[in-house]
Amino acid sequence: MALEQSIQRKYDTEICFELETKGEKKETKPKVNLYLQKYDDKIDYESLNYHEIYVPFQDLIDQKQMRDCIAVLPNIIDENYEKLISRNLAVFKNVKGVMISHLSQVEFLKKWGITKKIVGDATLNITNQVSEKVLKDLEIERFTLSPELDKKQMNEFSSCLEKELVVYGRVCLMTSKYCPIGKNENCHQICRQGNYELKDRKDFKFPVVADCVNCHTRIYNSKILSNYYDKIEVDFVRIDILEETQEEIENIISTVKMGKRFSGENYTNGNLV
Repeated sequence: MALEQSIQRKYDTEICFELETKGEKKETKPKVNLYLQKYDDKIDYESLNYHEIYVPFQDLIDQKQMRDCIAVLPNIIDENYEKLISRNLAVFKNVKGVMISHLSQVEFLKKWGITKKIVGDATLNITNQVSEKVLKDLEIERFTLSPELDKKQMNEFSSCLEKELVVYGRVCLMTSKYCPIGKNENCHQICRQGNYELKDRKDFKFPVVADCVNCHTRIYNSKILSNYYDKIEVDFVRIDILEETQEEIENIISTVKMGKRFSGENYTNGNLV
């Protein structure tokens, strides 16, 4: 909480700056990145045709160095995670950067002496040039566009930071401190033994991923986000991987590189029409 308050106090005063006027549209094709919502040791990630890959911090411990890897910090850094990360700071030596999901995590990186490139996830909910300027002041170099924005809003940012758009994957709807999988005190980490989901009254199924470090869970959308990106000015497009096989991932990368999207009852385009 103290770290969160220190961030809030820093921007307690009015921020004044001139909005950037949009110039000509970039003609450079965005690079394709992968984001692992869950690590699968049966997949040969090194063989996949990506530019950079986001990997959860805990999955980089005791793993061989991965090509062009960015470590992803958990949504909630509690005492268990502080201890885990503090004991394994060597992980940061082998990565290109660190992805954060909350501004307070900038303070954690300073405390740990981490000076790698910082990437902001969509959970920062950056919606305009004012909040973009805040990121720049905090020395964050890239941010992921919020899925709550429409196409017009996505094109109104300045060019001061790198921008990334999620074009495929299940959106995380909730991070919970309650674990519905191992909800009793005698949990034996059964969450590691298979895939789990919640089913609502309309029979929609929401994948559930548990974190064994702190017993938190992430609940994902029942439908997979899949979008075009040709009319959105971004530097990177991101593919979020949850339960896909290696063959499916290869097909998704190929489809995204061709500028196409998936359609059908299992997919949604969110706010991008």
